[in-house]
Amino acid sequence: MQSSQQLIQKTLRLSKGSRTQTGENTAREDYQGNQSQAKTISQLSVSEQRILVNQIFGMFEARWPLQFKKAWPLDIHTTANDGENLDIKLKTAKKSWLNNERFQQLTPAQVELGIQRTSSESRFIPSLADFLMYCAEADRDKHGLPTADVAWREVTQHCHEQMTHHWSHEAVYEAARATDFFRIRNAQGGEVESLRKTFESLYKQLCNRIAHGEQIPDVRPALEDARSKSPVELNEQYHEAKLQAEIKAQGLQQLTSAQSALAAMRARLA
Repeated sequence: MQSSQQLIQKTLRLSKGSRTQTGENTAREDYQGNQSQAKTISQLSVSEQRILVNQIFGMFEARWPLQFKKAWPLDIHTTANDGENLDIKLKTAKKSWLNNERFQQLTPAQVELGIQRTSSESRFIPSLADFLMYCAEADRDKHGLPTADVAWREVTQHCHEQMTHHWSHEAVYEAARATDFFRIRNAQGGEVESLRKTFESLYKQLCNRIAHGEQIPDVRPALEDARSKSPVELNEQYHEAKLQAEIKAQGLQQLTSAQSALAAMRARLA
């Protein structure tokens, strides 16, 4: 019996060499270079987008041939083009995928991951919504990102120990920090759900930035360093940071020492 990985590879080989019922080859041809450089599908040319969606539907045809034939049968008669048999349903399905805004914002790499996840885990040809879900799940796994539910649960359980908790991913910490740890700690009633929505929106944005190749500064080493400091050292560090921020706000960065900057601020208040 074939392993799941062998089945995935076989399906991908078949889909890359197959011809879908619209008669368009699903091979990658010469667009691979542009595909690897494009951040999103929307940045590919029209012909390159068509090749990519043909690759997806070619996988459907290779992985679930009977389901594919039932969903998009070969012989659909139409009076268009002097009575030529056209598979209008299949063309319409592909067009609806290509016109979907969320699909357009995927990266080609995410589509590759989604194809593999779909072929491995789905028993049926997925809807567009299901395929988008598989792409998101596979991409999260690749980058070690927890789901939004798991991330929020981590935040609510450890918001009182933001400096000492070992956060699962920098994106979780950053989204929680931007939402406001203090508000999360003290939220009651309806405010909890409001903060959850804010957190999930910020977390989703960070996940998308990571998926598109952006590096999110990892604060966890700094937190590790903070854990090794005494309360007195942490207090001094906190007040030093506040002082530097005030100096910058007053436009006194050019002064050579904190003492001279403080003297200048006192003179302004006199």
